[in-house]
Amino acid sequence: IALCVKRGDNWTKWTYTECNRDVMQAGRALIKLGLEPYHGVGIIGFNSPEWFISYFAAIHAGGFAVGIYTTNSPDACQYVAGNCDANIIIVENDAQLQKILTVRDRLPCLKAIIQYTGKPKEDYPNVYSWDGFMKLGDDTSLDEPLKQRINAQSPNKACTLVYTSGTTGNPKGVMLSHDNVTWTAST
Repeated sequence: IALCVKRGDNWTKWTYTECNRDVMQAGRALIKLGLEPYHGVGIIGFNSPEWFISYFAAIHAGGFAVGIYTTNSPDACQYVAGNCDANIIIVENDAQLQKILTVRDRLPCLKAIIQYTGKPKEDYPNVYSWDGFMKLGDDTSLDEPLKQRINAQSPNKACTLVYTSGTTGNPKGVMLSHDNVTWTAST
């Protein structure tokens, strides 16, 4: 088992194959929503399978996975999302969604928001539930573009952006390369 979560009284488990399937599906969905290479996918929420899947899908789809602190104010979220040119922001729940909606008009690169816990109100444009987002990834015509983005990655290119908490000013972003991440994972 690669991943599991208990929700209520039920455990949901993913094998490594199932994790990869969901990452690839989410990667196709990110491309369908307009993720451009070298643009951010902000993820704001607590640890969950959806957070994990989003993080790796962003990398597979050629974007930068960007964790955003759950305690950030709307302005701090806007700063991070703007700094990484986020095309997509993935939020845990309505409380995090409201932060992003507050600053959405100051994020010119933002194309879509996905909420992974609960269902967003239907009257928000370009805001998707997790299930709706994953259904977008059913489009297998995006297999080739996803494969091309994976193949375009190389050790010396940026993989993810890690931002400081911003306690002494605006958060500061640190680029971690693919070789840095794989080296760290292997030690």
